[in-house]
Amino acid sequence: MSSVPVLIYHHVAPDREVTPAGFERQLEWLAVNGYRTLTADELHAHVTGKARAPERSVALTFDDGYADNWVYAYPALRTRGFTAQVFVITGRIGEGAPRPNAGQGGRLADTITREREPEGFLRWSELSAMSADGTFEIGSHTETHKDFVRERPWADLDGELSRSREAIERRVKRWSGALAWPWGDYEAEWLERVEAAGYRLAFTAMPGANRLGSGGFEVRRFKVQREDLRWFGRRIHLYRSPRLAAVYGRLYGLDRKLKSLVRGRRI
Repeated sequence: MSSVPVLIYHHVAPDREVTPAGFERQLEWLAVNGYRTLTADELHAHVTGKARAPERSVALTFDDGYADNWVYAYPALRTRGFTAQVFVITGRIGEGAPRPNAGQGGRLADTITREREPEGFLRWSELSAMSADGTFEIGSHTETHKDFVRERPWADLDGELSRSREAIERRVKRWSGALAWPWGDYEAEWLERVEAAGYRLAFTAMPGANRLGSGGFEVRRFKVQREDLRWFGRRIHLYRSPRLAAVYGRLYGLDRKLKSLVRGRRI
């Protein structure tokens, strides 16, 4: 294997496309089929060419830092012994004691209409607990989730990178060293600024191949937006193949650019 599939989740909740039961079935599929999850260190070693990832490796990532990542995803991952990274919008992380998670009888009744409310996001105490046992590594999704390509001024990119990193280091005491671009939008010339800000990995929202030595600042990912295990398994196999993953990534990128032109949006 020379390509590592990297998965994007946002929500795991009863009122979402991926429910807690569906997420557990996906984790079970990975376990039964002999897959293991990579830490940020292991993925970094692979994409920088320092050490090839073991066969049947995947990396699980969560964007935005929603409360259901703690309530539902965390206990499921912990039970399986799997790891993941969560990229948080530090300006939206809340205060207070950890809420009960599903393993403690906790539930979330509504993650859709209240998604952008303060209670819809994780708390610093929950992030600390998720990080303490190594189940989740905490990375940056910037401070405000601004789309730096579309919105001006984007000159504050450096400040958003440094402030979000500092907040994670101060409040959680450790961080993954990684960034996921808000909305998946970025300019290639900004990657030097990411590295200068102390980051070692940057994740896109574009599918494609993560080969040995492919580089740490344009890590490719695909979105998990359904529970179907047949679809899930096919996608894992697709992104394990460097040739198929690269072809699919190019086709997806072309389609995205065409749609952007039609909508008058720059990407």
